[in-house]
Amino acid sequence: MTVTLLVEQCKNNNRKAQLALYKQYCSGMFIVAQRYLKDHAEAEDAMQEAFIKAFEKLYQFKGDVTFGAWLKRIVINTCLDTIKGRKLETESLEE
Repeated sequence: MTVTLLVEQCKNNNRKAQLALYKQYCSGMFIVAQRYLKDHAEAEDAMQEAFIKAFEKLYQFKGDVTFGAWLKRIVINTCLDTIKGRKLETESLEE
């Protein structure tokens, strides 16, 4: 099944299509998350959170870039949010 067809089915809340899309991209997106976070568990959490965000915001995907590139941007932004959260925790403890 093509990615375009899977994305269209996911927009219609097809759970099997969501699982297929997840399985297709999860390992690559985990590698991206791990490059940013360096911790296995944090990278896994960020990747899962990014997929949830992606499925919730799938209506915003217009197809002007590939789905993988769009998803990768969400993963990166989720990782950056995690890193920012860590810095805020550290700063508040020092004060």
